[in-house]
Amino acid sequence: MVARAKHLYRPEYFEAQKSDHQGSILIDASLNQHLFLAASVFVLATIIFFVVFTEYTRRDTLNGVVSPTGGIVKVQANDEGYAEKVFVTEGQKVLAGEPLYEIKTERYDEFGQGVKQRIVSTIENQIVLLNERRSKEVEKSQHQLAVIDDDLIRLSEEAGILDVVVELSEQELSLAQSLVDKQQVLVNKQFISAIELQRQKLELITLESKVQTQRLSLLRLVREKAKLEETKGTLQLELDIALQEIDRQLQQITQNKIEYFYQTDTQVVSPINGVVASIFVKEGHSVNKGQPLLVVIPEGEEPVVVELYAPSRSIGFIQEGQDVRLRFDAFPYEKFGVQQGVIASVSKSAVSAEMLPNSPLIQSQLSRTHGGVGLYQVRVSLDKPTITVYGEEQMFVPGMTLTADIELDTRKVYEWLLEPLYTIKGRM
Repeated sequence: MVARAKHLYRPEYFEAQKSDHQGSILIDASLNQHLFLAASVFVLATIIFFVVFTEYTRRDTLNGVVSPTGGIVKVQANDEGYAEKVFVTEGQKVLAGEPLYEIKTERYDEFGQGVKQRIVSTIENQIVLLNERRSKEVEKSQHQLAVIDDDLIRLSEEAGILDVVVELSEQELSLAQSLVDKQQVLVNKQFISAIELQRQKLELITLESKVQTQRLSLLRLVREKAKLEETKGTLQLELDIALQEIDRQLQQITQNKIEYFYQTDTQVVSPINGVVASIFVKEGHSVNKGQPLLVVIPEGEEPVVVELYAPSRSIGFIQEGQDVRLRFDAFPYEKFGVQQGVIASVSKSAVSAEMLPNSPLIQSQLSRTHGGVGLYQVRVSLDKPTITVYGEEQMFVPGMTLTADIELDTRKVYEWLLEPLYTIKGRM
């Protein structure tokens, strides 16, 4: 190979290579090499500066849902049937006890006829018969009492007259007794015969018998009047008892009617003061027992809050007062921006996704991201309860799903790079 190389170069070349008294040949670096070296040093310095002085914040994305301040109230059906009337609309304010639905639960016999009308007719006929019986009882008692009142008036008049007669007879008896006494004096003085005195005494006895008879008649009238008064009181008491029994039966039948209407015509009312958020069942739709009909949001100063659900790996760095960036699924953040909020409270214990109050609204998201993991509830207060959509402010509606970015931990970049070493050291 060397012999072949000697044929390619002149002998003078090889002689020159053997002698180094003139020094070695130096080739100057090109401009590109200088630039590359400078760039490499700058990049290395930048990386070192970035690693040493720059901070990095770890963020976590949480799922959440818009919830009313006081929670939501689901109004359910009490029985199977169909919604005959819907008295409210979405967004309408309602008061506690205000009717929301009229639920019909009509049943039919083998001939296809409604059983309700037949039962209602029977109940109403019973009510009519009892009212008629009540009227007749009152009418009969009033007639009997009227007869007794007439008899009492008659007896009072007779007793008054007889009392006057007795008084006059007693006066006559007193005069007769005085006359007998005077005649007795005359007989003793023999001015008149004893026969005349006996005749006068006989008249006195007759008058006494007459007075006693009149007194007995007066006493009989008084007793008869007292008996009629007692009979009148008894009739009034019997009437009161009869009316009470009829009223009791009427009340029982009316109660049965109310219970039947409650079972067949259920009027669903609002349990609280609030606003109707969502109506699930429209007029004419069938309903099942326990089926949600609508949602009522309680009234409050702050209409809605955001409820986020954080896993245990993130909850240690979440604190009250932290800023949160919210992205609502209903309003794409690329077009309408990111909303701001502040953490108001953090739950102290974790619960499963199935036990969360709003889990049905975001159950699919929670199942995908945190299936089987205990979650902590994080409540976020919105900077404003509205979002600007094409120049107009729209309220956030309870039930809207969203995602939130929360800053968890801020450290130097080199600390993040050395974290595995810290972990190994901590375990040792």
